[in-house]
Amino acid sequence: MLDELTRLLEAGEGPLVYLVLGLAAATEYVLPPMPGDSVSLLGIFLAATAGYSAWLVLGSLTLGSIVGSLLAWGFGRWLDGRRERWPRFMRHERVAPSIARVQASFERHGPAYLAVNRFLPGLRAFFFVAAGLSGMRPLPVAFWGGVSALVWNSLLLGLGYLVGRNFALLERIVHGYGWGALVAALIAALVYVGAKRRRPDS
Repeated sequence: MLDELTRLLEAGEGPLVYLVLGLAAATEYVLPPMPGDSVSLLGIFLAATAGYSAWLVLGSLTLGSIVGSLLAWGFGRWLDGRRERWPRFMRHERVAPSIARVQASFERHGPAYLAVNRFLPGLRAFFFVAAGLSGMRPLPVAFWGGVSALVWNSLLLGLGYLVGRNFALLERIVHGYGWGALVAALIAALVYVGAKRRRPDS
């Protein structure tokens, strides 16, 4: 599938190219990590090397990210309204309090979390599911998710112009960053959980 999308994007500039880029960016939030990052990077590479419109690439990726984030948020709202249908593990006496803490945290700091979501590959969709579970309204979700996507895509576009025609290098840089960010987030979460457990009042 990814090979077919790559051939389509490389065939020539046109409205279909930008539609595919937007759909790929949206799909990443629904079926992470398929296939958004690779297709998005290809679009950025073509803008930097083949004369595709940088503004249309940036707009397509950002708009697609907003649509995808709202779909993930909508799934969170659906889950919140149907707690009796949650999987058993989510209703477990040890898991349910953690979900409640995530909801409370999003109620206090939701916009800040959504503003950094694009910089945590692999976890992006879960930010918006959590936002839906916490009852965040769709307009702030779209706004902060859009700001995050715009900044992220702009940085990728600049990186694409910087590395020139070396698409393999672009992929290695972005994917390397993604793994590093994921590991750092997991370590931070473990440190936080450990610190909470050591507190006498926790």
